[in-house]
Amino acid sequence: MDRGALANGLERTATGIIPEVGGAAAAAGRKLTPVWLIASELTPAERAQLDLRVAGRAARRLRLGAPQSEPFPSKALLRLDPDIGLASCFGPPERVDLSQGGLLAAGGALLLRPADGTLRVEREARRVVVTAREAILLTEAAATRLRLIDVARLDYFVLPGRWLTAEMRAAAEALRVHHRQNDALQLLGSYGAALMRGLMPLNTPALRDMAVKYMSDLVAMMCEAPVEADTRTDEDRPASRLNAIKAEIEARLGERTLTAGRIAEVHGVSLRYLQKLFEGEGLTFSEFVLARRLERAMHLLQFPEEDGRSISSIAFDVGFGDLSYFNRTFRRRFGMAPRAARAKSRADRVATLPGDLPIAAAGAAGQAGLAAAPGDKSGRIDG
Repeated sequence: MDRGALANGLERTATGIIPEVGGAAAAAGRKLTPVWLIASELTPAERAQLDLRVAGRAARRLRLGAPQSEPFPSKALLRLDPDIGLASCFGPPERVDLSQGGLLAAGGALLLRPADGTLRVEREARRVVVTAREAILLTEAAATRLRLIDVARLDYFVLPGRWLTAEMRAAAEALRVHHRQNDALQLLGSYGAALMRGLMPLNTPALRDMAVKYMSDLVAMMCEAPVEADTRTDEDRPASRLNAIKAEIEARLGERTLTAGRIAEVHGVSLRYLQKLFEGEGLTFSEFVLARRLERAMHLLQFPEEDGRSISSIAFDVGFGDLSYFNRTFRRRFGMAPRAARAKSRADRVATLPGDLPIAAAGAAGQAGLAAAPGDKSGRIDG
């Protein structure tokens, strides 16, 4: 999926800049309501992929067409109205320069948490890596750049400057990464999820202000926890590294010039260490890549919007360079040929699928992407 193209689909609304809670935008008696902003340029297949990730049945849905000028232009944005600084971006861009955006207001702070994938934060010569469900607090936008590797959803919370503590500022200055098992971070995630689902009756400016203060207090508690408590265990560290490596592979779907050696180089590890990470899961790098390629191909073959594409086009799109090799490995993996898999999916849809898929439906699904080795037109991978 070309997220660069998707980034042009959303329009910045009148509430695009986070207002002070309790200000003019938060009118008395106005019910706090989840709102979906959906890119108007999404194809039906892209809409279906979004449907698998989000649950917003209580949310209003808006279709917007002009480019959005927020730092996180996305294929979909879930926020609240009135806006209290809490939002989830679906399909955010791969690179963001925070100094060019307006989310990090003067004197305030920005909490970022990727739901999946890997977030890299760079400031001058420093770089930290935030993996899925971890968080980082930022107070300085100047020269801060983000790289998002296979991040399907990025949650953020804008904190008013008046509630920042010395510990929060120190954690932000140190680019401290807060572990997913931090109790305050877990409670913040649960509370924020309840707000985003419209489960909290925050229908007055005072109640909304209290909610933002409560979330800010949780961030303060998160920053006050001892650094040792947030340090990954020896068992957790390889798992986090492997997740980041998998995200890098999947972000490079269709790049047949990608090798295990290249991935190891990007992540600053030896080729042998990378191989050992995959061996810990009982497979090789090559086996992982091939399996994910085939699963992505099956995924595309089952989309009604892809019915017009040839099977060879889909095979090449997921990184194969030899149709016979694709057909052979597909049959071995799924017990049927690609053409038969497509025919079966079409037959199943006749009785079960509605004419139009909903914009938001419950469920979650990750997207997979695979890369191939250079010099091998068949799409085989060097382990």
